[in-house]
Amino acid sequence: MANFSVHIGVAGALSLAAAGACIQQGLVDHGEATVLIALGTVAGVLPDVDSDHSISVRMVFGFLGFALAAAIVFLFLDQQPLGWLLGWAALAAVFMRHVVYPAFAHLTIHRGLFHSIPAALLAGLATAALTLGALHWPPMLSWLAAGFVSGGYLLHLVLDELYSVNLAGHRLKSSFGSAMTLFSLREWRGYLALYLALLLVWFWIPHPPIAFGLLASLG
Repeated sequence: MANFSVHIGVAGALSLAAAGACIQQGLVDHGEATVLIALGTVAGVLPDVDSDHSISVRMVFGFLGFALAAAIVFLFLDQQPLGWLLGWAALAAVFMRHVVYPAFAHLTIHRGLFHSIPAALLAGLATAALTLGALHWPPMLSWLAAGFVSGGYLLHLVLDELYSVNLAGHRLKSSFGSAMTLFSLREWRGYLALYLALLLVWFWIPHPPIAFGLLASLG
């Protein structure tokens, strides 16, 4: 398997190149491109959140704890005293770190469902759903964000598979084939849940064809 520095370095470099191409095509401005680069880079380490002690999982859950705390403060700033909000924000961050994170680590298996192609697609669709439905981003930017997230995620899986090939010995390591999976009988319930979630998110997303129409018009 590729290590953290390889994953984040390659994902960052390719996200930078892809964002540059988007700027040249007039699809995004420099500020939006920066957001896309960040999303693609973080997505490049996202599959390793199922590794209990990896840098990736600590980074992701640290970010989620901060995001949850910030959301509590900003969403209710006009409705509640600041001191009260800061207290609840701190409790939310502690809950994420000491309750959600241990539960997640206990329930997940490294190179399980998170190391799969449907998980990569779901990460992208969830990004589109969040940015379109909750953040009200323009459709083009939302779908580009979804593409960067799924692309960075898939890049992680490809790198893991490449690092499973022993080029010197001309043989495959035992881990080969465990990253880019579409289905596994051993975890069939989890995969069925993944595919069901994909369908639900796809049909829930507001006006998903808009982005494809915009992309087709560029051809």
